[in-house]
Amino acid sequence: MKTRNDFRTQEEWLAFVHETVAAEDIPFTLAIGLTRMYQQFYEVRSQPFPERLSSEIERISAMAEPGRTQELEALNNTIMGDIIQFLFTASSGRSTGGDCPYPVTPREIIEQLLEHLRTKNPYFALWTHYKDNVSGRESAPEWREYVIRTMGVGEDREIEFAHLMSELGRCLDLYHQREMPLPKHFYFQIWFLYRTNGPERNAMTRALVQELVEGLEPCASA
Repeated sequence: MKTRNDFRTQEEWLAFVHETVAAEDIPFTLAIGLTRMYQQFYEVRSQPFPERLSSEIERISAMAEPGRTQELEALNNTIMGDIIQFLFTASSGRSTGGDCPYPVTPREIIEQLLEHLRTKNPYFALWTHYKDNVSGRESAPEWREYVIRTMGVGEDREIEFAHLMSELGRCLDLYHQREMPLPKHFYFQIWFLYRTNGPERNAMTRALVQELVEGLEPCASA
């Protein structure tokens, strides 16, 4: 069966699951899809997935509902915590040389995050292209107009999310320029944010951008 990693967007993945999976198995399928995404985090860095977590996945997969999905969702939270600890332990400066497979400085962490957003988040990719290739030119369209024209979106919710991506990009650029460490809990919120489905996406993004801006304020007033 296909996994979450085979789909470009969360919406495509959800549609596939609802079309091909029995209703009673949908919650677990969505939860294990998130688990596989977390496992890929280790794979792309040539790091072994923790054996203790693999054992838990096997144990939980053999369970019956509703406990199976509940325990897997709890395990997903544990895996995310393990990933964050892994990443930010590396960023504390414990590099052993140029062959380190993961980022080791605040600037490198943000560079990796920006590259992911440019590659996987179509709204952020469009903002990057607009900023680097369109904005500032004579007769260049405003960002909102460019989004509507290029992506063909007309819903206010989609346009607002695109605007929030531009604000997020500006914040990350400032954190990068100033070599400021990104708060630990923000990394994966930003990494997976565009896959959030529903009206809560914009509210989550607004809150996240606001916290990033507040983190910059002491530096700006110093």
